[in-house]
Amino acid sequence: MVKRRDKVEETRRRIAKATYELHSTVGPALTTIAMVSERAGVPRQTVYRSFGTQVELFRSCIAFGLEMHPLPDPTPWQSITDPGERLQVGLTQLYRWFEASEPVLTNVARDFGAVQEAAEVAQKPMSEVLQRIHATLGHGWEGSAVAPLLSLAVDFATWKKLRREQGMSSRAIAEMWLDLIRCRHHT
Repeated sequence: MVKRRDKVEETRRRIAKATYELHSTVGPALTTIAMVSERAGVPRQTVYRSFGTQVELFRSCIAFGLEMHPLPDPTPWQSITDPGERLQVGLTQLYRWFEASEPVLTNVARDFGAVQEAAEVAQKPMSEVLQRIHATLGHGWEGSAVAPLLSLAVDFATWKKLRREQGMSSRAIAEMWLDLIRCRHHT
């Protein structure tokens, strides 16, 4: 019984991994069950049996991705009393995660409209963590003028535009936001 349960879990993990890899390369909208089964090395029926719904498969895919590349936890940043240092540390860790997760984040963002189930499942954990990151990094920068800049600083699409289209390093992007927020905070 234990062996069977372990085999079932190992199969589910292979399927989740295959789905994550396909979402990272072709995106959720172009990923088919046939592609998942081929990549995971299992029959299509096994994918259907292992994951009763598309949403269940997406959840497993996201869990696999977060296991491979965990979202940064803003809790330790709260002990950093200097808001500038906290912002620098937080953005550095967030941008490291953006770098590691860029392919899948890009494809999921692109396919949000085409695959509603993926959008709904993926959006919740991301938005909750980004809200906590925003709140943690915003502490000490009170004032309505800083909040919009922080929203842009923690936004994947903004980071990607600066990183890929403008050629800035993640470090330079974090330093730019720190400079802008310091200026805005003092006005």
